[in-house]
Amino acid sequence: MTTLFIAEKPSMGRAIAARLKPVRNAPGFIECAGGKIVTWCVGHVFENAAPDDYDEELKKWSFDALPIVPKSWKLLPKDSAKAQIRVIKDLLAKATNVVHAGDADQEGELLVYEPLEQLKYKGPVQRLWLSAMDDASIDKALATLKPGAATYPLKTAAEARSRVDWLIGMNLTRAYTLAGRRAGGQGVLSVGRVQTPTLGLVVRRDLAIENFKPRDYFEVFGTFKVGATNVRAKWLSPKEGAGIDEEGRLLDRKVADALVAKVTGRPGKVSAFESKKQSQGAPLPFSLSALQSAASAKFGMSAQKVLDTCQALYETHKLTTYPRSDCQYLPDSMHAEAPTVLRAIAKSYPALAALAGRASASKKSGAFNDKKVSAHHAIIPTLSGGDTSRLSKDEQQIYDLICRHYVAQFFPDFDYLQNSVEFETMGEKFAATGRQVLKPGWKEVFGASADEEDDDQDKQAIPTCSKGDSAPCVKAEVAAKQTKPPARFTEGTLIKAMANIQAFVTDPAIKKLLKESAGIGTEATRASILETLKNRKFLETKGKQLISTPAARALIAALPAVLTQPDLTAIFEQRLEEIRQGASSDEFLTKQVAFVTKLVGDAKGSSVSVVAAPQYKCPICDKALRRIPKSPGGFFWGCSGYRETGCKGSASDKNGKPDFGSGGAKPSYPAKGSSSSSSPKPAHRPAFKKK
Repeated sequence: MTTLFIAEKPSMGRAIAARLKPVRNAPGFIECAGGKIVTWCVGHVFENAAPDDYDEELKKWSFDALPIVPKSWKLLPKDSAKAQIRVIKDLLAKATNVVHAGDADQEGELLVYEPLEQLKYKGPVQRLWLSAMDDASIDKALATLKPGAATYPLKTAAEARSRVDWLIGMNLTRAYTLAGRRAGGQGVLSVGRVQTPTLGLVVRRDLAIENFKPRDYFEVFGTFKVGATNVRAKWLSPKEGAGIDEEGRLLDRKVADALVAKVTGRPGKVSAFESKKQSQGAPLPFSLSALQSAASAKFGMSAQKVLDTCQALYETHKLTTYPRSDCQYLPDSMHAEAPTVLRAIAKSYPALAALAGRASASKKSGAFNDKKVSAHHAIIPTLSGGDTSRLSKDEQQIYDLICRHYVAQFFPDFDYLQNSVEFETMGEKFAATGRQVLKPGWKEVFGASADEEDDDQDKQAIPTCSKGDSAPCVKAEVAAKQTKPPARFTEGTLIKAMANIQAFVTDPAIKKLLKESAGIGTEATRASILETLKNRKFLETKGKQLISTPAARALIAALPAVLTQPDLTAIFEQRLEEIRQGASSDEFLTKQVAFVTKLVGDAKGSSVSVVAAPQYKCPICDKALRRIPKSPGGFFWGCSGYRETGCKGSASDKNGKPDFGSGGAKPSYPAKGSSSSSSPKPAHRPAFKKK
């Protein structure tokens, strides 16, 4: 009797084999005691066939061939994985049962079932569900194998997602690229179910910023003497009055100056005072999105770098649990493991040893909540810890964040007095708030950084007082302000926006539906989507900021709103969640085929004018040149800034390129003889190259 374990990758396979008493290493697998054998995939060993794998005629892009809808879906072995596929095939022929040991998510579920189904394995399957790669977690998972049927719906959902993404990507990229070429464009106009609405978020934010017209307004502050303490309070503007806008902002400087003159040096009194004792629990442990957002803000780290670093901490160093989690909560049962985890932190990480030693493992924070745990729990340190001396700087920073958010769960609440006071003088009202710390609690774990988001005014001390107490206004001042546009996206805030996509949906019914959804994309794919958009020259980075390129803006403007808004793909994720819960994928796929067919039809009748890379620069203003159809036929190159600035930079067209010999345009790529190639290189790889 032979039990075959199939892991997602070699490192995972070796870690599992180490707990099963290995007796012989062989190429592609490890024999263990008791008739157990461990082998592995190397990521996805099969992949979706390209259009021309179904029909050679589909190598040529044409509207006549669209939409492309496979009657029977094909998977083809990856060239790089053929040797390992042969190993798995031979081992399956001898196996009496299989233990599926892919990653604990829907992609991991699909990844191992692909070879099982392609190689026609018909025997029983059990599921090894690993949340961490340390020895204690592996032993626990080996002792509690799940039946394969318990997690198989994850495979169905992943397969449905893969097929629909293929339908949308292959068909709509071809359709809108062909529409763009008809208008004189070049290159490939890449369209994706998640990538395109994500790009739309950035483009719309950038346009809102660039079209924003700042508005001057003024705030008036008065300093009131309460006993021996001066308290700075902000004027409470009336809902209506001279110089007041609809949002209660004071727009007239003369009114502000008159107010200062009116109250300065005048007697005043306390018109209201309230003091409340407040308690604040520790911030939750991290999901991947929350960690990516925090690391972007704190360290300027890219989303992909955070994911790669988490993967190394999980897989290589065995210091943290499964990284691709969408959950910030922990099962109630894991509270019993707290003493062990805290000891592991203290032993592995000297910088936190003292804090971990002071933590009260008996305290149960709100993070332990079975009702809020999804397929995964939050990312936390492992039960057995490990060697932190070999961590890189990035790994050290991420591990530190993960540990502090776990340790904080076992510190007391942050207790403080929230004092609020209102002053009145000369018929005008001013208000201030302030905190008085009673017990720092969990804030000790984070040090000075715990107060970074506190408002300056909240930090001032407000003494205890009573209504009617004397409080003269010793001085007043005007602060000139301007309304501000929304902030540009960073990788962290864009990841957060993708995870909380309901904030960007206008339809109330859809917003309500999405309130508890997982957003667009998944924890595992969001970082790669951002990398794809950067690699395709749709997004550029400037410091921490992500900024859309001219090609991105033109593409979003040209595509139908249903592809660029988040509503559709967010609803799509809801349907996938239903499949993950056991619903059939057939109706879902049928509807997506109809949707793609309609959009292909729309694209056939559209004309998409997009400046596609490579760009050629206008010799007058340095903006990009566009290839423009002319009457009665042919093309010429004109400045893309013509409508905006009236620039008349142009060049004739020669074989689809500006004719530089005419002395008109100049190329934006390196000149011949430079260290780079002298030929313009397309920004996009061919989208449907045969594997």
